[in-house]
Amino acid sequence: MEMDPPVRKPLIFDGMALPPFLPLRENAEKRFMEIRNLECRKDDIILATYPKSGTHWIWEVVCMLIKGNTEYTKETKEFFFLEAIPDLDVVHNLPSPRPLNTHLPYRWLPKQLTEKGGKIINVIRNPKDVAVSMYHHLLSAGEFNKDFTFTQFMETLFFGPVCTMGSWYDYVKEFEQAAENDRHGLLFTVHFENMKKNPIDETKRLAKFLNVEASDKFIEDIVEKCSFENLKSADKTIKDQSIMKKIVGIGPEHTRKNKPNMYRKGVIGDWKNHFTVTLNERFDRIFEDEMKNSKLHIHFE
Repeated sequence: MEMDPPVRKPLIFDGMALPPFLPLRENAEKRFMEIRNLECRKDDIILATYPKSGTHWIWEVVCMLIKGNTEYTKETKEFFFLEAIPDLDVVHNLPSPRPLNTHLPYRWLPKQLTEKGGKIINVIRNPKDVAVSMYHHLLSAGEFNKDFTFTQFMETLFFGPVCTMGSWYDYVKEFEQAAENDRHGLLFTVHFENMKKNPIDETKRLAKFLNVEASDKFIEDIVEKCSFENLKSADKTIKDQSIMKKIVGIGPEHTRKNKPNMYRKGVIGDWKNHFTVTLNERFDRIFEDEMKNSKLHIHFE
């Protein structure tokens, strides 16, 4: 018997399938242009990631580094999420330095950001784990029912002609090109897998990029406070989730059934529990072809 397709028809803009955030549902092009033309400051920091690449995790680390303490921010990262904030005027009123975040590809980042010396942190996660995390994220949000299998998700959505925020390949290659053209050291790349395996060293690298003086003890405390289990607990007990309700819970035609699960496993290599041999072989063929001219080293385990 043929399985049901995803329950929600995605918004499409600039060749990308967009999440159902209120500003994007109302006028995606308007919001994209507002972001592109955002008035920036010289100390702005934008965390730019493809969806399900560790955004919440790295954003919390960055916030602790620039604040100089290990207190969790009461606001969730969605409060600073450029394409989802109900009113971008909120951004103009934030104190500096502003730790903003987005899933937009490089071509849509604010023009003024690098012109004024602002910094970009790009997080890359291996696409097999990205796909698994995205599948469970959308499933938890009620975007499709439990009978819609991971293989179906890959065939119709991840391999599809229109992917979430564009294809993973296009996204990472666009940032790779930007990094090659970065003459002023304003773009910093973090690999999710390196951060998991060597959190102390990678957090020190982040601190250096952000020009933050950080003692070994401070770095160790950040790593401990930003462990997966601690962040998962903080998300439930400390974070103000009201902004999420405004972002994804409005409009009867598009309302998600549930708040999506932001913290599931946060591990490397969970793709091995989901990919069939046939699916994995197909994925590897596509990956080899798409990344044949890339110098990026992607860590799959």
